Amino acid sequence: MAQVTHFPDASPSSPRQTSRISSSLWGVMLFLSVGVAVYASTYFFYTPGDAHFSRYIQLLRLHIAGGIGALLLGPWQFSQKLRTRAVNRHRWMGRFYLLSVVVSSIGGFGMAVVSKEGLPTHLGFGILAVLWFATGLQAYRMVRSGNIAVHRQWMIRNFALTLAAVTLRQYIPLMLLVLHWPFRRAYITVSWLCWVPNALVAEWMVRRRA
Repeated sequence: MAQVTHFPDASPSSPRQTSRISSSLWGVMLFLSVGVAVYASTYFFYTPGDAHFSRYIQLLRLHIAGGIGALLLGPWQFSQKLRTRAVNRHRWMGRFYLLSVVVSSIGGFGMAVVSKEGLPTHLGFGILAVLWFATGLQAYRMVRSGNIAVHRQWMIRNFALTLAAVTLRQYIPLMLLVLHWPFRRAYITVSWLCWVPNALVAEWMVRRRA
């Protein structure tokens, strides 16, 4: 996702240094994505004790199934080596990634409609699901039309929203265990905080690359 920028007065080691930083950030992104995917998979082996989630367990599992696929496949779509050395594999992984996004966003929208704490979380998680689906659709439309540059822009936007699953699980413990916020306040806040900053950073990256 990161781009190596060359400055006229940069030292010869600058591009290499930037590449190392990009690789490190990619590694962290992959590690967190896999960690959340493994954690989420536990919902297929037991029913949550929370009565609310238990009531909608099948819808939740649909959302989780697609989300696991998106988290496991998404980081590899930004691997330069994969794009240049295994183009066909990159394309097939991209198809399965976007299919996972479709499945999970549909399940996510259904869960948003019945989410706890009322209208604020309905809107927060609901808008996330709609934007996740829409950016994935745009990425697909652009690659089908052969506009690879714009396709990559939409994939950056889309995967930033995929990472809402990761950021949500970073913020919730912080709010509940460190800041000692009540659950209602934390849940309403995280329904927006988990994806709005991600979307803004993605937009900054897209414009910077442009």
